[in-house]
Amino acid sequence: MKLMMILLAGLSSTAVFASQCGLQLQQDLTVSPSQISLQQGPQQLWRMDTQGRLWQQSQPVAVSQPQQQLLQRYQQQLRSQVTASAALMDDSLQLARTVLDQNLQQSTGQGLNRYPQVQTVVQQLEQQLNQIVERKDSSIYVYGSQLAAVDHNLAQDAEQKIQQAMLKISSQMMLTLGQQALQGNGTAAEKMQRFSNGVGQFSNKLKADLKSGSAPLQQRGQQICQQLQQLDQLESQIQQQIPALSGLDLIDGTSAGFKAGL
Repeated sequence: MKLMMILLAGLSSTAVFASQCGLQLQQDLTVSPSQISLQQGPQQLWRMDTQGRLWQQSQPVAVSQPQQQLLQRYQQQLRSQVTASAALMDDSLQLARTVLDQNLQQSTGQGLNRYPQVQTVVQQLEQQLNQIVERKDSSIYVYGSQLAAVDHNLAQDAEQKIQQAMLKISSQMMLTLGQQALQGNGTAAEKMQRFSNGVGQFSNKLKADLKSGSAPLQQRGQQICQQLQQLDQLESQIQQQIPALSGLDLIDGTSAGFKAGL
């Protein structure tokens, strides 16, 4: 079960971790409709607005018109990709909840809200992701400074959490289906066959629904990765042409996952 590959697509290593690209952050990135900024603690390192104007440590930086056009393109594309990635993460978590709830409803007549242990696992994963990416009002915050406090093996940890949820569902499902089978008519062998069929049908349908629901999310993740790779090239131009941003390196088009260093 590779649902974690979808849950972390985009801001981690993109579509189902098949491709290699991502954001590498040590500081905190804020993306708002009017500007993009990078902060280290209370200190703002730099910010750029929608017109391509640049400030470094709250002081304006003089740039030429071609340089300003580069910055305008960069902030626009970075905003677009961070927004798309945050939306992909939200939709992936919603897919997990929806598929689990629907399958539990169909198999047991009870939704996900009747399985608090499973809900807890999904909520823990969501809380962990929110330590890194958070949406407030119209702004998106990517907390690079929090990466040290979050398990660097985030993908592996996410997979373990999903597997825990699936194990808990499986054990509770077996208990529920076993009770249903025993209450029915027929011989002991027939009841055991009904129980086996019920468990198999639940598992197969859950996998099929996850695969079907994840397909468009995977496509979106792949598009984000491709666009991040293009943005990495633009970032390289800025490094070379604007001395104040020679150390700018938010996009990593060669390595998977979040990067703790700049």
